[in-house]
Amino acid sequence: VGLPSALWWSYLSAPHRLAATAMPLSKDDVSGIETVAHYTHDEDQAYLMLYGEGVFETIPIEADYTVGDMKLWLNFHKGKDPAEYDLVGPKGCWKMGAGSEVLGDEVVISEVMGERFENKWLMQLSLFPKKKSEALGQWESTFETIEEWVPPPPEEAWDEEDDDEEKWKKDVEKSEADN
Repeated sequence: VGLPSALWWSYLSAPHRLAATAMPLSKDDVSGIETVAHYTHDEDQAYLMLYGEGVFETIPIEADYTVGDMKLWLNFHKGKDPAEYDLVGPKGCWKMGAGSEVLGDEVVISEVMGERFENKWLMQLSLFPKKKSEALGQWESTFETIEEWVPPPPEEAWDEEDDDEEKWKKDVEKSEADN
């Protein structure tokens, strides 16, 4: 007994099924993915910001897009060699304060973004440069996994000196003189 097509699609598109059903995008596929100049929330379309290493672009994404697909997009549209950078995103599944880690090419973006993808909130993956090992001649990650980020309590996050414009100007002048 077959499932009605709507139920079958619902089953296949459920986030826990995406890793098993995701098919890598082709160069033809990524050639048609165009950036958006000014992101606005869209209840029907999810968007991902790719940021870092001279890239600051927002593109539409679908539920089955992988990190590898984004690297292909970056190579096609920006000439970025995937061997020279990592894409970093949420550790595990996105939640406020989640850490960050290098994401493997097979990672399905909607799965690590969770409710951000489901609610079509703007998502971000960051490009981090790799460095070439002089000893091995191979590119090595420069990113260190962040286990968890907890914001400081308000009384530690701000103090009255933050509003001292004269102090700020002197700090800027000193910083510019040092450089």
